[in-house]
Amino acid sequence: MQTSSHLRTGTYPLLIDGQERSSSAGQHFDVDNPSTGRVLAQVTQADANDVDAAVRAAQTAFDTHWRHTSARQRSRLLRKLADALERRTEQLAWLETWNVGRPITLTRATLGTMLDGIDYVAGVAQGIGGQTHNVADTHIVNFTLREPYGVVGLILPWNYPLTLTISKLMPVLAAGNTAVIKASEITPLSTVELGAAILEAGFPPGVINIVHGPGATVGQALVEHPLVERISFTGGTATGKAIYRSAAERIKRVTLELGGKSPLIVFDDADLDLTAAIALQDVTKNSGQICVACTRLLVHERIAEAFTERLRQAYQHIRVGLPEDPQTQMGPLVSRAQLERVQRYIGIGRDEQANPEVLQDLSGRAELRNGYFVAPTLFTQGRSGMQVAQDEIFGPVQVVIPFRDEADAVRIANDSRHGLAGVVCTRDGARAMRMCRALQIGNIAINDPIKVSVDAPFGGFKESGLGKERGIDAILENTQVKNVRFSIR
Repeated sequence: MQTSSHLRTGTYPLLIDGQERSSSAGQHFDVDNPSTGRVLAQVTQADANDVDAAVRAAQTAFDTHWRHTSARQRSRLLRKLADALERRTEQLAWLETWNVGRPITLTRATLGTMLDGIDYVAGVAQGIGGQTHNVADTHIVNFTLREPYGVVGLILPWNYPLTLTISKLMPVLAAGNTAVIKASEITPLSTVELGAAILEAGFPPGVINIVHGPGATVGQALVEHPLVERISFTGGTATGKAIYRSAAERIKRVTLELGGKSPLIVFDDADLDLTAAIALQDVTKNSGQICVACTRLLVHERIAEAFTERLRQAYQHIRVGLPEDPQTQMGPLVSRAQLERVQRYIGIGRDEQANPEVLQDLSGRAELRNGYFVAPTLFTQGRSGMQVAQDEIFGPVQVVIPFRDEADAVRIANDSRHGLAGVVCTRDGARAMRMCRALQIGNIAINDPIKVSVDAPFGGFKESGLGKERGIDAILENTQVKNVRFSIR
């Protein structure tokens, strides 16, 4: 294990106005290693005064410099940031592996796609602009301008701290806004090192600021600050609703990427090997702690038992282990609180008679005893109305729900307050297109896992969110349109 070579000595700092610094109150908090349950590092805890300093630094940077910087200059700085992050790839990978519990091989792969995302935004941003419009008045030239909002607050989750921060931050900067980032208090370490890369890349002071601490204090102070014009949040639905209500006081623009309870819909003509592999990936990848994970397995009744047996066999061969082992496929959950949540839902499913099958025995694994490990679990007698089929559990837990026909599959899939993602597996192309039209879901994959691409829009329907991230849409979300009528008489 290589912990000492990549961790900082001392307390991890805030980044405010181009300087790494401690908090005004001198507070800090501990960050755990979920594989061992031990303290991994100490991180500076911000308070309302620190948030105010960060926002005011961002506002000053916006007014005096960043809004007047050309798209080409901003793109160059984004590429310099990508270079600085690439030089830190191994350090960042280990920090996230220890802090999140994600296997090192998966973390390295994830960081590679992150760098691709920066390159994409840096290129596309130079082509974003307004339009001209043919209006009724012949003496008027009518055109629009796309302008930045100003200071944007970014509030991040704990499951993919660095890649999600980058996916939010790059469109914000490319559009000419400045940013204050509130990292998750559970997994802030890689975001601190993002701050070091920002300084190395040469961004003007105040363009990007990073604060740490609980959402109830630091996050709320950021949302309520009068100089913050826009909020982008990824996390739980309940917190997203609270942010939405608070932002409404000042009519702040909001992007929300919230929870999911995604269906994997398996028709009786599907390739079962492919479909089982898709289901398995959503259990092992980040230990099921993914908002788009297909945790509702809707399977045609004619093949339900055969498909379930394939999953049983596959689950038993998942390599659960310490995340620093390159052979590990599934590591621990991120925290003791998350472990207790998943265990509680397994108990709820048992009470609902959903028949939870815990498909590996981890009790004899001494090396896992102190970490937040939970075995992959399959509910094999699910019904759509069950709590375990409706609530986002956020762990390696799936529920199998049989359906009769296409109409029944649509009914069950749409019987959810969530609408983030879903997968349809069938060899019938016409059926696949009918399902795409019928499903109340923001992101659909056909015969393939859900993949969040840097160059395509991502966002949910219903209570899964508001607005789009990634692709050109993400840059447009971070601009406001000004209409201009120019008289040529």
